[in-house]
Amino acid sequence: MGPAEGSITWYAINFGPDGLPQRLVDAFEREHPDISVTYQAAPNNTDTMRATLTTEISGGSGSIDVYSGDVVWPAQFGSAQLAMPLDAHLPDDFWDRFPEERADTALHEGEHLGAPLYVDTGFLFYRADLLEKHDLSVPETWEELAETATELQRSGDVRYGYVAQWANYEGLTVNWTELSAAAGGRSVDGDAAAIDSPENRRVLDFMRGLLNDGVAPAAMTSFQEQQSLQTFVEGDAAFHRNWSYAWGEANNPEASRIAGKVGMSPMPAFEGEDRPGPSGTGGWNLMINPHSDAIGAGLAFIEWMTGPTAQRMLAENSVLPAVSEVLDDRELQRDNPPLAAAARVPLVSRPSESPRYAQVSNGIFTNINGSLAGSVPPRDALRAAQHDIGKALKGRAL
Repeated sequence: MGPAEGSITWYAINFGPDGLPQRLVDAFEREHPDISVTYQAAPNNTDTMRATLTTEISGGSGSIDVYSGDVVWPAQFGSAQLAMPLDAHLPDDFWDRFPEERADTALHEGEHLGAPLYVDTGFLFYRADLLEKHDLSVPETWEELAETATELQRSGDVRYGYVAQWANYEGLTVNWTELSAAAGGRSVDGDAAAIDSPENRRVLDFMRGLLNDGVAPAAMTSFQEQQSLQTFVEGDAAFHRNWSYAWGEANNPEASRIAGKVGMSPMPAFEGEDRPGPSGTGGWNLMINPHSDAIGAGLAFIEWMTGPTAQRMLAENSVLPAVSEVLDDRELQRDNPPLAAAARVPLVSRPSESPRYAQVSNGIFTNINGSLAGSVPPRDALRAAQHDIGKALKGRAL
């Protein structure tokens, strides 16, 4: 391990408002004058970022020292030796700073491959002003959401009822996992595909219904986070599913036409199921490139970024911190609705325990998106997804 000095490059998607990653780097450098950090912005599409890292690191490149890794990557990156195991290089009590279940998401074969940087949870954002104007309640079920959205559309106050991330990418796997779990379904059960079920047929029929009825815009089958958020902050949609950061964006008067008019709640359930519905778990870990020649500096960066100063900066900028001390801070919760709400939502994880998770997810989102886009009937889409996931779990998918 090298000394805690030198230069490192941190490759990460942009997160939080107002250039937050660079502000974190600046604060770190003030406390560590012997280490300089270059923040290199990664593509916001996690699949594109994963492909770039896989190519770079498997080719032996050390140009990236520390990178932010999606919460679903440890099994894939561990099996391909794309991330350095951290336990031998950090104090034994290092992991105590995180909730155990969050630290465990970074494990692969008993080794931590990443240190949790921030957590993320899916929420339902809504136009509180319009619900109040029309004397409507925040929907607790998906069926209520469709009815309420239609009523608000008919009033002429909004163009669309609901926007989310239904493009042909990882974000659709998250949306699908939430909706499926809200109906009592799942996509993988142990080491077997389980997506072709009556529960999931109910979900896919419902999703197609939102599109067919005009509650969701037809273009939503190409929406990722940014496009769906943009539609909401421009005042064109009544309800919006996104990660916690959307609270800060929707209430930023410089970026949003609806600042001060937004509410947030846990995700809905389907009628007859437990309420609230589950939220997808997201978030990012800090991981070290095994080919880095500045591992000591990289470890110092990880220590600081998961320490109280950086984690409080995250919380104050509407990003959910990963460490218990800040996550559970009552004072911060009072000023930060996403922080308070995150403490009470049931969570559902994507089926990422398999090193073949990227192929499993591909089997989910390509088939679901094909059906939503209208090219494949739901029954056929679920049957095809069942086949593709089964092949992926057996290691036979490309």
